[in-house]
Parts: sequence; structure tokens; C-alpha cells
Amino acid sequence: MRFSAPRSPSTSPERKHRNPLAQRRSPSTFGLISSSESELDEGSDFESDTGEPVPDSSDSDSFCYGSESEEPVHMKEKQTPPRSTREQSHIEDTIAAIRLRTRHHDPFEEWEKEMRKDSLRAARKNHSEAEVQFLRHQNQRRIEESRRLAAAFKQDEIQLIQKLDGLRLQQQAREQTLREKLAERSGTLWNRIEASIKLEQDQKQAKLDEERRVREETERKLREEAEKTRREEQRQREEEERKRREEDEVRRKREEEARRIQEEKEAAIQEAKQQENRLKAEEESRKAAGMTTSEDDWKQSRKNLQLVKTQGTRLVKANPAFRSSWSSARRTITAKVGQLTNDVETINRVSSQIIGILRPAGNPLPPPVYTALLSALAKALILQAETEITAEKRSAVPLAQVAFNCLDQLEGLSEVFFAKITQRIGPWAIPCLLPETDFDGRSWTDNAEIRRMHGFRLGEDGASETQTQYTDRVKGVMRLYFSVLKITPKRGPLSKMFQLPRYWTWMARLLASRSMLSSAVGAEVLFVALEVLGAEALRIWGYQFVKILRLIYDASTEGLGNGKVLGGTSPDGIAARARVKLEVESIMKGADI
Repeated sequence: MRFSAPRSPSTSPERKHRNPLAQRRSPSTFGLISSSESELDEGSDFESDTGEPVPDSSDSDSFCYGSESEEPVHMKEKQTPPRSTREQSHIEDTIAAIRLRTRHHDPFEEWEKEMRKDSLRAARKNHSEAEVQFLRHQNQRRIEESRRLAAAFKQDEIQLIQKLDGLRLQQQAREQTLREKLAERSGTLWNRIEASIKLEQDQKQAKLDEERRVREETERKLREEAEKTRREEQRQREEEERKRREEDEVRRKREEEARRIQEEKEAAIQEAKQQENRLKAEEESRKAAGMTTSEDDWKQSRKNLQLVKTQGTRLVKANPAFRSSWSSARRTITAKVGQLTNDVETINRVSSQIIGILRPAGNPLPPPVYTALLSALAKALILQAETEITAEKRSAVPLAQVAFNCLDQLEGLSEVFFAKITQRIGPWAIPCLLPETDFDGRSWTDNAEIRRMHGFRLGEDGASETQTQYTDRVKGVMRLYFSVLKITPKRGPLSKMFQLPRYWTWMARLLASRSMLSSAVGAEVLFVALEVLGAEALRIWGYQFVKILRLIYDASTEGLGNGKVLGGTSPDGIAARARVKLEVESIMKGADI
């Protein structure tokens, strides 16, 4: 099916005067079109590009069909007789004429087609230039509007910042004025009511400390649980190898420990026998002078500790009425000791408050409550020494002054305090070797009880503390003890366990025991004794104490004999031995003899 557009009326003179019969297009009998029809079809295509509708111009007598449905069914061609030479020549002439007709070129139609193309090209160019100009103008307007808005926003921002700065300055000025007024009001208020709310503050502080301790304990347990969970997988992979190594290490340590304990036990037995023989020879003169042995002091302190438990703490805990007042007073005492600073006013205030708690005016405490509070006070002082004095030596001075004030004012505190010291650090405050039996004649059950009698504590995880932790605790408590001995009493002497001559007894007993001197703890405690009271003892006892210093110096340089050295061969013992030697030299340099 073919489509073509009708030809427009031509302005050519030749076309106007052409025979009308010639202007009519002859139908094509062979399905071919003339050159003018070809040009018209090209023009029609061009016009279709411009968007104009293209009508159907196919002739009714064309060699084409209107649709596929009109296509005739091809029948079987019938055989025709061959054409003659004349017919064949006629056909060829007709075809040649048709070809000439189709190849005819019309200049006007060509010119008309070119004019249409030029017009369309010019129109498209003008339209493109106009559109570019419009877009350029629109972009310029947009840029100018953006600049204007940016400048307006910048100006608004500057004004807003200036306004905020002004408001901030006004707010700061108001806050400063309010702070000054509040500080003035608070100062006046606290000056009026400080005395009346001090006790309540202490109770609240004790409660906060307890809550903080519980919270820290909970957080610590959570961290330990998380750490345990994180390490579980790795621990499972290494468990078998670690167990094998631990078993070998435990076996080796047990063998070494058993060998060392056996050697120490034999040396202690031998030394105890020598000391027993010496004490028997001196028994009569010692009784005449009212002196006691180190074993007697140990048994007496153990007996006092048992009396405190049976007649004090246990009775109070069994009685609800006693327990409430004892618990409240105990927490107050612990808080007071924890608030202590190196200030004379603070020391006197804390001392008087603690004494007031144990000796309230007009209403004395029941004996069991009083005894239990003496034990609580002694424990609070010792725990403070184990923590604070271990970290800072200077904190021993105010703590010792408070302890001295309480010992001077509170009856029975001397016996309880010394008994609690022996409970916390073993026989180092006496000093003596651990007896084979307790004060009631009962033998020790196992090695765990023996270590507990020496003062070793169990950690939060149930394991025993390390040797370093034990040594630090012993040093802190003994520094407190020697600091109390150093204070000169103003009213009257304290109990014999807290008098200055006790220092000489302590030094003589320690130097007489090679087993204690050959341990790292013995060297550390000896250094503490020399550092706290060495110079004071030299001033009091003069040349007699110089002899003791000479023995100590020889022990630190030449050893103790029988292959033993002061402080032993461990790294801590070697360091302690060096400090003892330097301290003896320092004391002798400052001596004025």
C-alpha cells in the first residue's frame, strides 16, 4: 500500500498553459512512478517531518492493493504461448518509455523543496538561539536571586549571633550575680547550722560510702563476669596444657614449700629450745622485774581477743537491741576515722567525737556494746593503717595521734587494740615465733590455720593474699604501732604494750630470732622500726642503742650466720636489706654522741 501527498498548484507558466489532459497523472500500469511523483513523494516526506498531516493519494487504478486482504489469491499460472518478435519489441519500447518518464527532473519542484528545507533550518536556528537566550537570562536571574538570598541570610545570621552573644553575656552576668548571692547565703546558712547537722552528715556519708561500696562491688562482679565470659573460649583451648603445667608447678612448689617449712621448723625448734633454756635460766630474775616472755605476750593477746569475741561482739549480735545501737555507732566510728587529715584541729575533733561515742555523757553504754565498739574502733584504725599508711607514710602521724588519744581516754582499749593487731598481722608486733599451741593448749589443725595465725588474709575470690600484699599490710600496721610509741604522754603512761620501752623489748626479741630476720617481712619491719624511732631511740639510750645498730649493720652486710642473710635471698628481701643498711648509716650520721 502506497501513500503520497497531492501536489500544490504550480505557479510556473508552463504548468498553467499545459494541456489539462496532460496535467492529469496517468495511472501506472506497471507499478512504476514518474520522476515528478518521486519528487512529490520526497516533498511529502519532508512535509511530514514538519508535522503536517500526510493524506493518502494512492489512485484507485494503481497497481497496488488497498490492503493485504485485497491481494488476489495466486492461482496456478496457465501456460501461455510464446510471444512474437513484434510483441517483444513493443514491450521493450513501452518499458523504455516508462523509464524515461520516471527519470524526468523538475527544477521548480527541486527549488521548492530546498526553500522549504532552508526555511525550516532558519526557523530551528532562531528557535534555538531564542531558547538559549531565555535560559541564559533565567540562569542569570537565578544567580542574582541566590546571591541576594545569601546576603540576606548572612545579615540575619550576623544579627542573630550578635543577639545571642548579648543574651549570653546577660545570662552570664545574671548567673554570676546569682552565684555570688547563693554563695553568700550558703555561707551564712552553713555557719549557723553546721554544728546541728554534722552528725546527720556523717551518717549520710557513711550510708553513701556503703552504697558506693555495694555499687562498686556490683560493677566489679559484672566486669569480672564479662571478662570471664570473654576468656572462656580461650581458656577452654588452653585448659589441658595449663592444667598439666600447673600440676607440675604445684608439685614442685609443694616439694619446695615442704622442704622449706621443714627446715624452718627444725631451725625454729632448735631456736625455741635455746630460747627456752635461756628463759628458764632467767625466769627468776624476769619474774622479779615483772617482765614477760614473747610467748606469754602472744597467749595473752590471743586470750584478750577471745574475751572480746565472747563477751562483746557475739553477745551484741545475738541481742537485737544491742545490735542496732552497736551497728550505728560502728558505722559512725568508721566514717570518722576515714575523714581524718593531718590537722591539729581535725585530729582533736575526731578524737573527741570518737571518745564521745564510746563514753556518752550521762548514759554509759552496756559493757557488751562498749567492748564490741572497742573492737570496732581498733579494727577501723588498723584497716586505715593497712590502706592509707601503705600508700602514704605521712598519714601515720594523724592516725597515731588519734589512736593515742583514744588509748589515753578509753579504758580497756590498749588490750583490745594490741589483740586486734596480733590478729591482723600475726606475731610481728610482739615479735615471736608462732607457738605450737594456742593459748588454751589446742594444737593447730592444718597449714591454713597456721597461715591465718601469721596474719595472712583471704581475698575476695577466696584465694590467699600474695606475699607482697601481706608485707605491705604488716608494714602499715607496724608503722602505726611505732608512731604511737613515739608520742610522749602528757597525763600518765599508757599500758605497757604502748610505752616507749616496748621498742627496746621489740628490737631485742627480733634480733634474737634468726628465723624472723631471714625473712623479707622481718627486714621490712626492721626498716620501719629504724625509720620511725631509730633516731629517737639513739637519743634516749645512747651507746646501748649503738650496739644494737652495730648488730643490725653487721647482719645487713655480713649475714646472720649459718648461711642465712638478713631479708633472705628474694628480690624484696634484698631491697629491704639495702634500705636497712642505708637507714643505719643515716641514723649514725645524724647522731650527736
